[in-house]
Amino acid sequence: MRKYDRSLIEVWEWKEKVYHDVKDLSAKEYIERIKVDAAKILTEGQIELKTISLKEKQQKVA
Repeated sequence: MRKYDRSLIEVWEWKEKVYHDVKDLSAKEYIERIKVDAAKILTEGQIELKTISLKEKQQKVA
């Protein structure tokens, strides 16, 4: 029998829990869930994202 690192086992457990939380959601519900969760994480972490348009990006690269 193989021995696995405890951190790897924790990741597998987390992955299994997330799967069970979202497995019965429709695509629309799943996307909404991701948006809500992301907004919550950004708010709690006081993270502010700046939107960059494609046009601005092309000007910077060129």
